[in-house]
Amino acid sequence: MATARTFKVGPRALLAGDGGLLMAGACAVLAPLAYLSEDATFLLVAVGLLAPMLAWWLHGRLVDGTATLGAVLGVVAGAAIAVALLLLGALVKEITNAPVVGQIAGAVVVAAYLAVVAWLDVDALRDLSPRRREHAWLDVARLVATVAIVAYLVGVYAWATASPEHDYVGAILSLMGCGIVGAAVVMGADLLVRSRERRSRRHLVSGA
Repeated sequence: MATARTFKVGPRALLAGDGGLLMAGACAVLAPLAYLSEDATFLLVAVGLLAPMLAWWLHGRLVDGTATLGAVLGVVAGAAIAVALLLLGALVKEITNAPVVGQIAGAVVVAAYLAVVAWLDVDALRDLSPRRREHAWLDVARLVATVAIVAYLVGVYAWATASPEHDYVGAILSLMGCGIVGAAVVMGADLLVRSRERRSRRHLVSGA
């Protein structure tokens, strides 16, 4: 269920963006709790991984065994990519020995992610007009996740202002890492579901 404008960039791009947005929004809410209490870490992981599957469901996709298995594989792939990017950023910062490099890298990542968020939110606000309302619950979920992300970024900025010794760049990139994992979750589910459908079609054709 996507708008005509959405189809110009592909429904799967929208699905990936929503998976990343909703998981980043969940992490933005739960990360401060995990920081204050280690007992909340499991809650962060559990709820965070459910968020992209909510995006999957809000796109009208069926949550079945195949989709769940694909989502699990997506978690592994997304986590590997996110960790690799974080390690790469730390390595570049270590080699250059210049804190400004980490700040620039963080700014580039945040700008790119916020551009995706803005694209999704514009689509949501357009769809919420009385003449459309094609996927209202998805639109609401996008806007709520965006509010959570903005609140998190403002909080990180305030925290960094009060305590400059803390690694606020790492806190921001970790949130972006959540977005990468969220996108990978729904893409893993989509990949496995499409693979199953192709096999089913081939079986029907060969059995005809």
